Amino acid sequence: MVTSSSSVKVELRERTDGYVVATWRRLMLLVWRGQASVAGVERSRALFQPWAARQLGGAAFLIVLPRQRTGPPDEATRAAMQRAASAPGGYLKGVATLIEEEGFVAASVRAIMMRLQAHGTQGPPPNIFRTPAEVAGWAAAVLQDGEVTPDDLAEAIRVAREG
Repeated sequence: MVTSSSSVKVELRERTDGYVVATWRRLMLLVWRGQASVAGVERSRALFQPWAARQLGGAAFLIVLPRQRTGPPDEATRAAMQRAASAPGGYLKGVATLIEEEGFVAASVRAIMMRLQAHGTQGPPPNIFRTPAEVAGWAAAVLQDGEVTPDDLAEAIRVAREG
């Protein structure tokens, strides 16, 4: 299903109570609505691979954590995340996580995630960001797409989140 606002067109690939998988430009968004789950990780991976393989120049994957606090993923979900990160395929140009929270706890989570994700993955290194503007700069560079702007990315995330 394609949904849009005045400035962006987002394709909703899958929507559940726990997550939304959407695409905008050559960026797939996994927007968590609550606690991360094995199903969300595995479904987003299954949806990403065939979609990304069709994108000229490859694609990137963005994980957006919910604004409300959630606990760390359980062991099965962490294992699913590791499987997803270790078999990206040649079309994956990058992976990023957006943690929009502020403060000491959020900064600590970003630091820990960078350390954990840097170990044991093949393919592009992970990136942890604090704002959609930071993600947009990264995505524009990695995808070589000057049309990825901070405002449009923030709007695409909003549309997907509300999906």
